[in-house]
Amino acid sequence: MAHLGDLISALADGQLSPADTEKALSHVTTCRLCARELDTARAARRALSSAADVVPDPALTARLMALQASIPPTDEDPLRRPLLGPDPLSAQSWQAASFSGSFSGRDAFDGRIDRPARRRRTARITALGVGGVGVLGLALFTLGDVPVVSPQLSAQTSMTMLGRTGTSQAAAGQDVLATLDGAPGGRTAAALDWVEDHGWVAPAELPDGYTVTAMRLVGERGQTLEIDLTGPSGHAVVRERAGQLAQEGTTTADGVQVLATDPVHVAWQSQDMVVDVVAEAPEEVLSELVASFGEHGYDAGVLPRIARGWHTVTGAIESP
Repeated sequence: MAHLGDLISALADGQLSPADTEKALSHVTTCRLCARELDTARAARRALSSAADVVPDPALTARLMALQASIPPTDEDPLRRPLLGPDPLSAQSWQAASFSGSFSGRDAFDGRIDRPARRRRTARITALGVGGVGVLGLALFTLGDVPVVSPQLSAQTSMTMLGRTGTSQAAAGQDVLATLDGAPGGRTAAALDWVEDHGWVAPAELPDGYTVTAMRLVGERGQTLEIDLTGPSGHAVVRERAGQLAQEGTTTADGVQVLATDPVHVAWQSQDMVVDVVAEAPEEVLSELVASFGEHGYDAGVLPRIARGWHTVTGAIESP
């Protein structure tokens, strides 16, 4: 007889027939390997049988009992209330309803076979409409989530931006100012009107003597608007991008962040846009420019976020 193999477990558990048990024990007396395996299996079973039961922690038991006591009763819950009366799908109820012409709690049949179907269709359409509005609201709420914008620039980049204010060939982006109609003297007013008409934030008015010398859409999808301003006191570059301003630098009382001082670089939140200005101009000119963008702040409420999502959808539809 070869080694017992899998029969060791059955022999230790007493699951073999008397004849097979006698043959297996005869083999064990002559085979040291099977005898050792049988001793190991029996020792393991003795250890398991002598192990004490696992007693649950009394504190855990008390918490579970308290949790069960806090569960409200099912008496007033229509979803968990036991069914009262006969089962409407049982054979007796079905037969009684078939011969009486009505179910319990319903009007008698009046000859119009389309009434129940019409009622079901109305309920389905109503449920579909409510569900569709909910899905649309959730989708708009998700689309209304704007990214956090960090307008930090190095001093070298800021100086480069100020050095190429105007119609510079080195400036990247789509030139918007060149596409506007009107006389050269009215380019500034036309540019500010374009900014407001296309959903960007336009200043109420520019400081005295300052005009728009260039305006570009930068980025693969034109997500950043750059406006170059030139005046008697120096140059300034205004950038706008949809999003929420990251908390960086020193913030003043009116919510303006001072990111750098040489050259001056400030940023603030204007409605749903992050606006930052790099300027080489006196402080009073910069203050007047910042104040011309109106109230600062970002509204993170549900309705404004849904409105931003709707604006994103309509903008995608209107874009070519």
